Amino acid sequence: ALSNVLSMIKLFDMPQGGSVTPASMLPLMLFAYVYGVGPGMTVGAVYGVMQFMIEPYFLSVPQMLLDYPIAFAMVGLAGLFSKNENRALGLSLGVVLGSLGRFVAAVLSGVVFFAEYAGDQNPWVYSIGYNGAYMLPECIICVVLALAVGLRLTQQLSKAK
Repeated sequence: ALSNVLSMIKLFDMPQGGSVTPASMLPLMLFAYVYGVGPGMTVGAVYGVMQFMIEPYFLSVPQMLLDYPIAFAMVGLAGLFSKNENRALGLSLGVVLGSLGRFVAAVLSGVVFFAEYAGDQNPWVYSIGYNGAYMLPECIICVVLALAVGLRLTQQLSKAK
């Protein structure tokens, strides 16, 4: 729910989709960090379906699946570093990996389904640049906030688990 609310606050909106938000992926990443990759990817995929329902963009079923449930499921990869002894490092690496997973799905979607926007450019270069323009700032915001408040929140979530 918090990820959905934060996703509606757009700090910067891209013309063909995508935006920088105040860390809308962070609640999903914190969940994955505490509960693990499998539950994190499941919650991410459900979130992706909800995002599609809130702001649908549909070209085909494969595009919809890659842009929504698959891309957001990748955010659950943040749980891979939860066993790291250095919790700050583990959480930071998890946030980066979850962001990278979503980025890879978005780049693939850009190359496969939105290559016409590249014009004369190589579709890979265009998709990496386009998606990086909003996902890199989003990742940085998530890492900063994860270190500022996420460590304490994951500690509290672990107690409630």
